[in-house]
Amino acid sequence: MKIENNVQTFFDPYAASSATDKATQARAADAAAPQTEGGDTVSVSQDALLLTEARRTAQNTPDVRADKVATLRQEVADGTYAVDSRRIAQSLIREEPGLFQL
Repeated sequence: MKIENNVQTFFDPYAASSATDKATQARAADAAAPQTEGGDTVSVSQDALLLTEARRTAQNTPDVRADKVATLRQEVADGTYAVDSRRIAQSLIREEPGLFQL
């Protein structure tokens, strides 16, 4: 019985990316290979497709709405920005009911 020291591959991020690259290349080769009858098939549910599309959309959406930030900055600079404390309090009560329990 031969024991190999493969511990470094578990901790080396470059070795892990190399293994990932090899897996990607293997998948690409499988995709390029001609299909044979009786092979395995995969089907993706409509829910999975919707989740994938939602994730893609979320990743492509900017984290900051620049137009809204510019408007608020201008209001603050002009001195016209007003805080509606009643609306903030109502939102706090609605969103965080545990904050007000003793």
